[in-house]
Formats: sequence, structure tokens, C-alpha cells
Amino acid sequence: MRMKFLILLVLILSFSPGSALAQPADAGRTDMVIVLGALHALHGREPAFDHDRLRRAILAFDPDIAVLEVRPDELSERKDTPGRPEYPAVLWPLLGISRMQAVAMEPGGEEFSAMATAASQAFARLRERDPDGAAALSALDDAVENSLLAYWARAGQSQDEVTRQSAEALRTMQVALVGPAFDEVQTRWDRYMVARAVETVRAHPGKRILILGSYRNRHLLEAAINDVAAERLGDAARFLDDEEPG
Repeated sequence: MRMKFLILLVLILSFSPGSALAQPADAGRTDMVIVLGALHALHGREPAFDHDRLRRAILAFDPDIAVLEVRPDELSERKDTPGRPEYPAVLWPLLGISRMQAVAMEPGGEEFSAMATAASQAFARLRERDPDGAAALSALDDAVENSLLAYWARAGQSQDEVTRQSAEALRTMQVALVGPAFDEVQTRWDRYMVARAVETVRAHPGKRILILGSYRNRHLLEAAINDVAAERLGDAARFLDDEEPG
């Protein structure tokens, strides 16, 4: 009698919409790839998608491999990651207790230094030649963030088309005001990360792979994976929203 009760309880919890055991119908696919956009510093300002929500979504997906928006040295040494607090808060602890392997998606060493310096110099030149334009661009960045925070009512909305268009509009204005030097270095940076993500997906057929980017570049990464492995691509938002209380 006790055994029958336990079995019934497990079945009820498994199909309860508000249960931590509730997952997307295709969550059991072993070859799934999802591209999840973290909020970086905005996790601390968005109750619907805080660090705990990110942690729970990753655990629900249970990846074999995580492709992370960090440099190789940050990953190997579990360094602090300024501007990306989700790594020391969530990812580094998870790597210590879970089975998932990790791959660094950003460039390192001299390549990182060269690209970071070029981007910094491009913005410095904007501040010198057009301080009002630089201030307006900074204000636009803040306005996009604040608008998205007002829009996001569910964690999954941070992965949607409204978020993509908002981030793309900001990028368009950055290129227009900062100039071709910024566009060139940002394109190189994006291509490097896309290449690492695609390389990892191709090298690991049959594995569950999490690609953790930013809400600002998630759609770029997802489009690249869709080009090479559309049949494996899952919906990251479902792992966020299926965690919502029912």
C-alpha cells in the first residue's frame, strides 16, 4: 500500500505544472542544444530572472557540455568576471558539483587584448570628437535596459523577439555613432564566439549542449546553431518558463 502511494505521488509531481520536476515535453532528448541569454548585471534587477532562476534552468536542462561567454583563463581559474556576475554566482559553483564539462567561447591571450583595446579606443575617440553623442549613446544603453526590465514579466521573455530587436537597435546606433572601427572589432568578436559554439556542437553529436551567451547576442548564436544543427535546437525559454509557479 505504501509503495502504491509513493508511485502515485511521483506521478502527480511529475505532471504538476508548478513542480520543480515539470519540464518541457522534449526535455529528455539527449542531443538537444539550447542557446540561453544571461542578463549579466540585470539579473540583480530582474526578479523574474534572478541568479536562482538561471541556476534552476541550467539544472533542469542538465547539459553534458556548457559553452560559456568567458575567456579560457577565466574558465580554468574560475576568475571573477566583471560585468558578468552570473559566473561566480552560478556557473563556477555548478561546475564544482555537476557533471557538465565547460568550453570557453571568448578569445584569450593576445587576441583578447587586441580586440578589447581596439573597442576601447573606438569609444574613446567618440568621447573626444563628440562628447554629446557619447553621452546620448550611454543614455540609450540605460534606456534599453530599463525598458526591457519594465517589459520582462517572465524569465522567458528575455529570450524573445522584442528583446532581440531592442538589443539590435542599440547595436545599430553604436555602429552609427562609434564608427566602422567598432563595427569591425565587434564583428570579429562575434564571429570568434560563433565559431567556438558551432565547433563544439559539431564535435559532440548526441550530447546535450548549453550555449550561454547574453540577452544581447543570444539570437546571433542561435541563428548560427540553427544553420548547422536545426534538428537539435531546443527552446531555451521553455526551461525558464516551465520553472514558473503554476
